[in-house]
Amino acid sequence: MSRLAGRLRDDQGYSLMEMLVTTGILSVVTLMAVTAIIQIYSGTKQIEQNSVSGDQLDISFNRLDRELRYATYVSAPGSPTGVPSRYYLEFAIPPRVKTATDLTDPPVRCRQLLFDTAKKILTIRNWDLGGTPGTPATLATDVSLDNGAKPFEVYKPGDSPWKTASAGTTGVGTQFTLNYLMTRVHFNVVVGSVTQRFDNGFTTQNIGEETDLDGYGDNPDLIDPTLQQCSNVGRP
Repeated sequence: MSRLAGRLRDDQGYSLMEMLVTTGILSVVTLMAVTAIIQIYSGTKQIEQNSVSGDQLDISFNRLDRELRYATYVSAPGSPTGVPSRYYLEFAIPPRVKTATDLTDPPVRCRQLLFDTAKKILTIRNWDLGGTPGTPATLATDVSLDNGAKPFEVYKPGDSPWKTASAGTTGVGTQFTLNYLMTRVHFNVVVGSVTQRFDNGFTTQNIGEETDLDGYGDNPDLIDPTLQQCSNVGRP
């Protein structure tokens, strides 16, 4: 009789209350596990996005700093008629150094920056003066305008673009004297939920108040007409 009673009790299973308690505990544990996984994935994704956008900014800065610093001519920024989504800046850099096997005068090298808000890319094209612009090379992707401002600004020697040195504003104070041409490049890189800002001024050491560019006098506003051939060439 006792064996039969034991078997009957074993066959009764679990009560509804026991099932509800167990299900509730499992739900809480599952929710905690899923939340932890989501947070880890979100953190990893944000780190990856920060890394990608940071790489874009580093590539842009290194290339522009290496070439704009030595520019001998910088055009006025502009956009083609009827294409307000594209912003261009052309400039020239010194010729390559002569080699022992080639004593001919190397040509001036031209550069063209294109900021395309429709395609969200910043590219650069290279060519020798008098030649044909080459294939664009991408400097940054997923770019957008910085608060709607144009991405390229050029300040000539003697200009006073900086009004204040207050926190959060661009500039170095009202006493700053611009002795060399400076090019400001600023835009945003947006990767996923991460937005990083690029805002740098590149001082052009070859274009200053005392730079003789045209051979007729010390006046940075007088540019060698030959160098202007680097401007407005082959704008796609």
